[in-house]
Amino acid sequence: MEFAVEEKRKAVESLPADRNVTEEEFCNFMQRVTEVENIVKKLNSADIKEQEEAKVLADLILEGKKNFECDPDGVKVKTNRTVINTTEVKTEKKEAFMASMEADAKKRSEDRKVRNERADTFKRIGNGAFGVGDFAKAVTYYGKALEQRKDSAVIWNNRALSYMRLGLYEKALQDCEWALKVNDSNIKALLNSAKCYAYLGNEEKRDEFIRLAKERVPKFSKYIQDFEETLKANPNDSEEISI
Repeated sequence: MEFAVEEKRKAVESLPADRNVTEEEFCNFMQRVTEVENIVKKLNSADIKEQEEAKVLADLILEGKKNFECDPDGVKVKTNRTVINTTEVKTEKKEAFMASMEADAKKRSEDRKVRNERADTFKRIGNGAFGVGDFAKAVTYYGKALEQRKDSAVIWNNRALSYMRLGLYEKALQDCEWALKVNDSNIKALLNSAKCYAYLGNEEKRDEFIRLAKERVPKFSKYIQDFEETLKANPNDSEEISI
């Protein structure tokens, strides 16, 4: 045990090398060695309570808050009065830890609020650009919004649709995939994925996403059926699921 070796070394070094050792010094030396050995035994004990007691005693010794003194009636353990009791110390540490966690949670909440507000601003700019047909600008501002928050299926879908209008179907599929990571029942992401695969000539993947849409969003089964029929008849005539 590193603790035992270190404490025994300190005990030996505490004995004066240039003069005879007094009875009190020898007593303190032996008591320190004995105490270290007892602590090591408790640390290796199967009794959890003894292990905890040993850890507390070891910490006190390492911090210099526990020493020994000789007494006519024998050796007495002396604890620095600055340490009231281990229960109070543990309570103070727990309270400090909880306060730190609460402060961290509050800061995270405030930071999240600021990021969400920024994302909403960028999204509105992107929506405006999309509305006037400037899809490249829309992609840029939706991207800025996603830098602030990645948990919005709406923004992922909006950028995916912008990519579709630019004919960048592979990129659109990537954004649809992210939207589905946020919400695997998002009908816009499911049907726009089917649409992209139809444009890319992959009928198997097209049908897979239509099937997933039917399974995950059964309340829109009629709408999905109409979408499927139009898409298979003529992909260029079916509309994307818009913003």
